[in-house]
Amino acid sequence: MQHRVIRQLLLAFVFVPSFCSLTLAQAPQPELLLMSMPTEILSSDDFENNTVAERWGFRAFYSVGNGALTRTSFKAGEAARSFLKDVVYRDAIIQFDFRFEGAAEIRLMTGGGGGYNTVTQIFPNYFQVNTAKRKEVFNPSCQGECGFRFKKGQWYTMTIEFVGDEVVAHVDGEHFVLGQHPIVDTERTYLAFQVSGGMASFDNFSLRKAKAKPNWLARRAKCLAEQNSRGPAFTRDAKEEYDLIYLNLKDRLQRNDSKYRQLVNQVAELEKKMKSEFSDANQSHKELSKSVSVTKKELKKTNPRFKKLEHELNQSRKVIRDYVHSLFPELDDLPKQTYYWKYEECLVKLADDPIFLKHTSESLNLENAFHESFPAAFQDIDVLVDQRKLAQDQLKTDDHYRSLKRKIAEAKRGVDAYLFEIEPKLPELSDARMKVIKSGK
Repeated sequence: MQHRVIRQLLLAFVFVPSFCSLTLAQAPQPELLLMSMPTEILSSDDFENNTVAERWGFRAFYSVGNGALTRTSFKAGEAARSFLKDVVYRDAIIQFDFRFEGAAEIRLMTGGGGGYNTVTQIFPNYFQVNTAKRKEVFNPSCQGECGFRFKKGQWYTMTIEFVGDEVVAHVDGEHFVLGQHPIVDTERTYLAFQVSGGMASFDNFSLRKAKAKPNWLARRAKCLAEQNSRGPAFTRDAKEEYDLIYLNLKDRLQRNDSKYRQLVNQVAELEKKMKSEFSDANQSHKELSKSVSVTKKELKKTNPRFKKLEHELNQSRKVIRDYVHSLFPELDDLPKQTYYWKYEECLVKLADDPIFLKHTSESLNLENAFHESFPAAFQDIDVLVDQRKLAQDQLKTDDHYRSLKRKIAEAKRGVDAYLFEIEPKLPELSDARMKVIKSGK
């Protein structure tokens, strides 16, 4: 906290009309940037005023107080995000202060062009930069990792620079991860913090347009040599080492090796045929979820009773909210950035309140009746997965189904054989990897 106060003595007031009125924005010091230099500010936040929720999207998982955006203890085991609204950027510098307060992992996620593109993961003992899967074009990859011990309760600054197809994330001049991938070279329209496994805080966020430094190519060679000379950020067992090599090899070959793409396409064609001929047994989890969502959306648009029951349910929830506000009138004046978390705290205090319990019971009864009236719109995905498995079991005696399964398995073995041929470490690690899997670690 002390170093934040010292740092803020150096801040300049900057007007950012697209995101906020007047916020403190600290320009990254040019000598501390590795790849780029800032040009134009796009967004800046010191999380000091009552308008943070106008710029950032979040619910009870996050709250703003003491000049920081904090992942609360609400459902601490769940991964929860806070995203920057109305953002568009490409070549850019993202900088923010962060502090572990019990979290197992912090992420800075970027996206655009049809999906996520980079994920900077920060763990208590290291950080890494990953790229995302993009349909059939790109496989996910780990661009690199760097060991660093982030102490609980202490503030650190993370800087992430994007120029063209390159990204570099660093906490200082010695601890950095440099990556290069075509998925990075895209217009980005998504930026979010994600925290898992506990609490964490953020402060002094800024997003600026950037351009490459004139000396970057020479400096890049030195950074890359230094990164390649490092040992792993942590000790991996045989399975973890195998999986990392496998992950990055598939991404590289998908982009650069026509034979690999041909082998993968053979698998894809067979799986497409399987899905077409035996759809009930081959819907993915995402497809099952989407089918339920489509059903719900259609009923809401066309079925008067569905709309009536949904309205009654929403009214019952409003009764609960109004009752909570009647007992805790201070909620009325809270800004959004603290309201959601404070509201959840009030609900905990009312756990034994008879009127509150009566209202919640009535609302739950309405919800159950609503779901029972339209079961197709509220199907449990786990139940649908079990039904898919049952459909697969029933097809085990179907000769055509079994023949297709064998062809798919053979095609996948062909892919793995090619990967083993390209990368000798994979067959060397294969037996040890299986031992780890069988041990249940």
